[in-house]
Amino acid sequence: MQKGNIKDVALDSSMLKYFEGKVEIKKMVTDALTKEVETFLVTFIDGARTKLHYHETDQVLIATEGKGTVVLQTGVKMDGDNAATVKMDEVHHLNEGDFVCVPAYLWHWHGAAKGSNFAHLQIKKLGKTTWLE
Repeated sequence: MQKGNIKDVALDSSMLKYFEGKVEIKKMVTDALTKEVETFLVTFIDGARTKLHYHETDQVLIATEGKGTVVLQTGVKMDGDNAATVKMDEVHHLNEGDFVCVPAYLWHWHGAAKGSNFAHLQIKKLGKTTWLE
């Protein structure tokens, strides 16, 4: 067993291009520890959020601080053969201690409520993430 402390984990800046606004990302579980799961502590500053994306595995988000929002896809309407409109109107407001499971292949974004800071743990099996924005 390996034990750690959140305060001792280094920031991971390699993923900042997938966010709008200021965020801090800490990779909690390294490949040296396990290749089965990835866990990040993400802190969103003053309304920051992820860009629109989906994962090929389920994702669990556990709110650890502040007020956050998770917005999920509820439908897709094809606009011809090569374009689509993604309907995004399932909204979840999270406070410290709340959690949500985002199903695989569901477009979504998450981040801090406007004018607020927010932090969550992101936990999922390893797998590809597709970013739209």
